[in-house]
Amino acid sequence: MLQFIKYVFATITGLFLFCVIGIFLLAGIAAVAGKEKPAKVKANSVLKLDLNYDIPEQTTEDPLAGLSSGDFKMKKAVGLTQIRECIKKAGEDENIKGIYLQLGMNENGYATIEAIRDALKEFRKKGKFVYAYGEIVSQKSYYLAAAADKIFLNPNGFVELKGFGREISYFKNMFQKLGVEVQDFHCGAYKSAIEPFLRSDMSAANREQLTYLYADVYRYFLNNIASDRNIDTAQLDKIVNGLLAETPEASKEFGLVDETYYYDQVVDEMKTKIGVDKKKDLEAIELAKYATTVKAPVETTTKIAVVYAQGNIVDGEGKDDEIGGETYAKIFSKLRKDENIKAIVLRINSGGGSALASDVMWRELVLAKKEKPLVISFGDVAASGGYYIACMGDRIFAQPNSITGSIGVFGLLPNAQKMFNEKLGITFDRVKVTKHGVLGGITSPLDAEESAIAQRHVEKTYKEFKSRVAEGRGKEVDYIESIAQGRVWTGNQALENGLIDELGGLDEAIAYAAKKANVKEYRLKSYPEEKSFSEKLAESFGNTRANWVKEELGEQYEIYKTIDMLRKSKGVQMRMIYDLGL
Repeated sequence: MLQFIKYVFATITGLFLFCVIGIFLLAGIAAVAGKEKPAKVKANSVLKLDLNYDIPEQTTEDPLAGLSSGDFKMKKAVGLTQIRECIKKAGEDENIKGIYLQLGMNENGYATIEAIRDALKEFRKKGKFVYAYGEIVSQKSYYLAAAADKIFLNPNGFVELKGFGREISYFKNMFQKLGVEVQDFHCGAYKSAIEPFLRSDMSAANREQLTYLYADVYRYFLNNIASDRNIDTAQLDKIVNGLLAETPEASKEFGLVDETYYYDQVVDEMKTKIGVDKKKDLEAIELAKYATTVKAPVETTTKIAVVYAQGNIVDGEGKDDEIGGETYAKIFSKLRKDENIKAIVLRINSGGGSALASDVMWRELVLAKKEKPLVISFGDVAASGGYYIACMGDRIFAQPNSITGSIGVFGLLPNAQKMFNEKLGITFDRVKVTKHGVLGGITSPLDAEESAIAQRHVEKTYKEFKSRVAEGRGKEVDYIESIAQGRVWTGNQALENGLIDELGGLDEAIAYAAKKANVKEYRLKSYPEEKSFSEKLAESFGNTRANWVKEELGEQYEIYKTIDMLRKSKGVQMRMIYDLGL
């Protein structure tokens, strides 16, 4: 008994010390996080851009990212807006002589990359250089690099240039083997989000729309690279289709890269360009550090709000990487009533989600538009519910390679009765005092009456969707039907069919909002507002599982994400389920 008491006491003491140490450790992290000072930029420096991470719209910070390595600094993922701000400031900074672009497996969306390409080209107009270097260079990374003055490839490296296409996973046969029936209700011949659960191959309608979509993106991709690298477009098409850039030597021969150099040779090239002795170290400042030098805008009561809506649209408050209908509706309501906010710019990067949450936000945006200008900017994707919340904007901007449209609606309800009964040996019995008292479960199929009600609900939502778009875009409902049906479009195509007003990025949207609000001096105010350290810490704990799953599954994460989305989807949905890879 004495030994047992000693063991219990030692365990309690250990837990107590662990908690105390944990508290002091977290306090130390908070202290370090709060002491970040503007970095000092030395003369003759280069700004190092390593953009091989998932670039968010807004800068995010993870307090726990460095614990395993003993580095107690918060991991900062510099957002797209701040990346562009840093590049712009570097163009005016006399201490920054050029940009070093680290190439790699950049897999961000093409619209995100387009925005950074534009910033790099503006930087070069200041008479400064952009040099890019990589070993294994993904196609998206190369598209970014094409905006540089020179591209250097490791002598044993590789440039991926394969063009565009997509392999989609289909789960119908798997569900049949498991004994799961997916009951679907949808509107729109092109609403392909439901296909992975209902088919074992691609429908003709989906093949048609994706071929048309990828062809437009490929055409834009080819023309830009051909222009950047001074290569004939037809020749570049042959290089891509023939996989002719298979070796570093071939990449150089075809003009895709300037030299096949090792990293130290690239460094020497930059030293020569700057006029620094090769025996001296090259001064390079990381993006995250340079971001600390970007000063906050001058304080003024006149503001333009920039609301970043990124992620899946969900009911309620939503998580930090989601667009919670309730959370964003409150933001829009607050901005509408704030007299110091002269215009609202809504930046959307979402493939949609809950129809109800989308409509809740739509209503608040309609009310906001009556009070002040409402301008919309599309990121990589603003489709389905993402387009629903955009369609009433005063003006809609998108990049040529943004993905939009997908004006369609669906609902899915799995019936796993056979799986439970025959595969797992689990049976169910029911008691009910009304005919539909157990409606909504996954252990029995819907009856004919229930299915009809579900389909009518979907059709009603689709009708409202088209009506909202027609009203917002000033079009007839019949015309909207001709470009709707769940079909996705590029920004270029959307400009032609009237789903957007102008090609451009967030900067153009902000400039238009300021002009429409008739304000010349203003500062930008970002929403959702930056979180406190404790909120960031809680978010970091919450993201641990998701990050682990993504890291472990690698390329198979998309399959997991698709099935998990089916599990979480409730009610009528306006969303794109699978990633188009754009």
